[in-house]
Amino acid sequence: MQTTSTLSPAPAWSGPQKIAFRFFFGYFVLYTLPFVDGLWRALIPWVGAHVLQLSQPITTFTNGSGDTTYDYVLVLCMVVLAGMATVVWSVLDRRRANYTVLLYWLTVLVRFYLAFIMVSYGFAKVFKTQFPYPDLRRLLQPYGDSSPMGLAWTFLGFSLGYNWFMGLAEVGGAALLLFRRTTTLGALVLAGTSANILAINLFYDVPVKLFSSNLLFMALFLAILEGQRLLNLFFLNRPTAAANHAPFFKNRRWRIAGWVVKGLFIGGNLYTNVYQGFANARQYGDTAPKPHLYGYYEVQTFAVAADTLAPLTTDTTRWRKLVLGNRSLANVQMMNDSLRRFTVKLDTVKRSFVLTNRDDTLQRYVFTYVRPDSTSLVLRGSGYRRDSLFLRLRLLPTEKFLLTNRGFRWVNEFPFNR
Repeated sequence: MQTTSTLSPAPAWSGPQKIAFRFFFGYFVLYTLPFVDGLWRALIPWVGAHVLQLSQPITTFTNGSGDTTYDYVLVLCMVVLAGMATVVWSVLDRRRANYTVLLYWLTVLVRFYLAFIMVSYGFAKVFKTQFPYPDLRRLLQPYGDSSPMGLAWTFLGFSLGYNWFMGLAEVGGAALLLFRRTTTLGALVLAGTSANILAINLFYDVPVKLFSSNLLFMALFLAILEGQRLLNLFFLNRPTAAANHAPFFKNRRWRIAGWVVKGLFIGGNLYTNVYQGFANARQYGDTAPKPHLYGYYEVQTFAVAADTLAPLTTDTTRWRKLVLGNRSLANVQMMNDSLRRFTVKLDTVKRSFVLTNRDDTLQRYVFTYVRPDSTSLVLRGSGYRRDSLFLRLRLLPTEKFLLTNRGFRWVNEFPFNR
């Protein structure tokens, strides 16, 4: 199927072409337009309970994870509804010769949706807010305790240059999609970049598998529209005619209006992404200010109800290390080397903070703090069992990590793989 201008007659499509178009049209419209989000949230739990008869009710919707049970059932419903619409549409409109005009508008929808999504992904890498540089919590975490996703985030977040490489590829491919003459090239570029995204999500267990699969699906859809020409050029060594990019609108005023709307649409999206990129970089990026008390502390004294606990490796209650990292997160290393993850709520006016266990929110520690000198920290407060606590901690140096100090070298006489 090829997009053609209304200025030239369009050939009749085959039956399979028309059926395929009807399905893709229904699926992409359902997927890209969020006009029924509230309806989906009511429908999907019902489908899970009464149609699929899932053992557990669907109560969790799309969040930081895009691979929830809700999301899988949602995509299933979209496929089923698109299939049902295809059957009804094929029966009612079986005599139509082609859907050239609708195909044009469908490609516009897919092009701009995919382009704007990839622009947002790309700028998150250009401004390096999606994959932050490994902070203290990550650097001090035992290597084997990291999740596959955490390993991927550490690998990708380490290198500013690789983030720029990925981000510019995504932004560049998206820019090519915004113009009909470069759409095919943009689709091929984004097919490669989105395939890489999907591979990372699949093989490092990143919960955006469904979404990245659909992005790849859209890029391939746009490329397949020029499938015969690409096949002739790359594989069959045959000549291929130039694509028809005659103006879609006959009327000059409509063409000018289209250019104005398109310019405003692209300009607004670009401004939003750049503005948000700078704002996120200032707040969350690698150069963002470090939070107060940021550091890696060794617990020298740990007293519960005035009873000082000896640093025994068999003790499961005494702390060994405290790591106060970025984004209001902290890790506590126990004497037996187990790690507990916490969120931090800091009040610099009252000189106090609250640690809440991320895996058990009932476990909370409330402290006031004093800094006798630049390398000492004294905490007084209570634990989740309401025991009074006293901790004296010493700030440890963090400049000697091999990962952060090795740097880049053009010449390596021997492999440096540690």
